[in-house]
Amino acid sequence: MPAHNAERTIGEAIRSLLAQDRTNWELIVVDDGSTDGTMQEVLSFQDERIRCIRQERGGVSRARNAGLDLAHGEYVAFLDADDRMPGSGLSARASLLHDNPGTAFVDGAVMAMDDRTGALERIHSPTYSGPPFKRLMRMDPGIFLGNTWMIRRSVIGTTRFPEGLTHGEDLAFYLLLARKGDYMATHHEVLHYRRGHRSAMADLDGLDNGYLALHRLAQRLVPPPDPADLHAMWLRIRRVMVRGYLKAMRPWDALRVWLRKPSWTT
Repeated sequence: MPAHNAERTIGEAIRSLLAQDRTNWELIVVDDGSTDGTMQEVLSFQDERIRCIRQERGGVSRARNAGLDLAHGEYVAFLDADDRMPGSGLSARASLLHDNPGTAFVDGAVMAMDDRTGALERIHSPTYSGPPFKRLMRMDPGIFLGNTWMIRRSVIGTTRFPEGLTHGEDLAFYLLLARKGDYMATHHEVLHYRRGHRSAMADLDGLDNGYLALHRLAQRLVPPPDPADLHAMWLRIRRVMVRGYLKAMRPWDALRVWLRKPSWTT
């Protein structure tokens, strides 16, 4: 769990883990240079399953990598400090991994909640099962692209989140792993996600730059992806960004993105 100045929400996130119907878990909180009471809030939970380390501000990917370096469990899942995990969020995914040895990644349903009111905004339920790489490359909505995957730690190995990305770090990490096993999803809810204060669309320019960096990373994957999949990713990114800029009443930026040509590597 990466945490930066999360004293307002991290207690609720941790309590959602304490309420899990699966009790065999460890939580590694990485305080990413917080200047508020985040660390004190974590330390107030006197539970031997919870560990907290502190690092200088390095971003969410570096914090997650620090947690991965310390993880001991058979399976790994991620939870942000301002989200909550429903009571069967761990058990529903872990049971599918246990019962399906060829499956490396298990996802589940996500409920997006308004940060201010707590009202339900939407539910996303993944529908795809099978090899995930091409679906990820094409940013297929049948696979959720957020931090909801539970992954076998043996599959992760020494792979880590690419550091320096401003957006899309989850998808980048999944792309590095996706050819190592199959993907499936439970119908159970595995995440209650707060929307509003940290929406990627609130930082459109950062999102645009992050997507460009993600596309460059995809081009450098080994073995290289199918060019058709790279092109499909480019078109999907363009569509998302054009819609975002138009919604923000920034038509000239929308036009700029629409006319932009991909810089293919060789």
